[in-house]
This record gives sequence, structure tokens and C-alpha cells, in this order.
Amino acid sequence: MREASETLFDNICPSCGVGNPSDASNCIVCDRDLSETVLFLEDAFFDLELTQDELVEYKKNFYRTRRTGKVVRYTLKDMDDVEFGHPVKRFIFEYHGERVVLPLEEGNYERLKETLEALGIKFRNFE
Repeated sequence: MREASETLFDNICPSCGVGNPSDASNCIVCDRDLSETVLFLEDAFFDLELTQDELVEYKKNFYRTRRTGKVVRYTLKDMDDVEFGHPVKRFIFEYHGERVVLPLEEGNYERLKETLEALGIKFRNFE
């Protein structure tokens, strides 16, 4: 008797939110190229997608149950004064003269910090 192999659907599509097999190159629902995404984080007030070129914020409703449809794109090269706040876990940067503050859950805070560091993005760390 053969053992059934288990497929994990842990590769979340940033566009439609559907879980895909971890080895999928395209979303099974919307066919988006998943290889563009370096990091995807689901947080309380928004979802964040990090690519090689930009940070994409998918805003959620007041009840934090689903997305509002509002999407904000920040190109990495246009981010200035990037920092990680402490003691409150937040990601802060200047974008076209406007200060952007994104509060993050502990695990997402650490993952974003590690990934930006690996991409060579310079930031101030206040820990």
C-alpha cells in the first residue's frame, strides 16, 4: 500500500489570497507569477508583499477580516530614512516627502527586517 503524499498550500498569492502548493510558479486561481514575490506577510491591518523593486500594501477593513481593495505601491529605490522602530514594532520610511509608518506583528517585523537586509536595503535599527 502506498502512502498518500501530502501537498502543502502555504504559498499565498498576494493578488487573490489563495493558498498554492509550495512549489507552484503561478497561482492556481489567477495565474499570477509567484516567483516575483520575495516575501509575503499577512498582518492585522494589511497584507504586505515585497518584490525586488517594490513594497506593496494591501489594506484591510476595520474588522481586519478582508481586504478593502485599496493597494499602495512603494518603490524601494524611492524609500528614504528607512528604520525599524522600537519598542513598538513598526516599519518606518519617507516616501516622496511623506512619512509612512506600518505597525507589524512580532514575527512579521523580524521577517521583513531580515529580508530587507538580505536585499541590501540600508536601514536604521533602534533596538
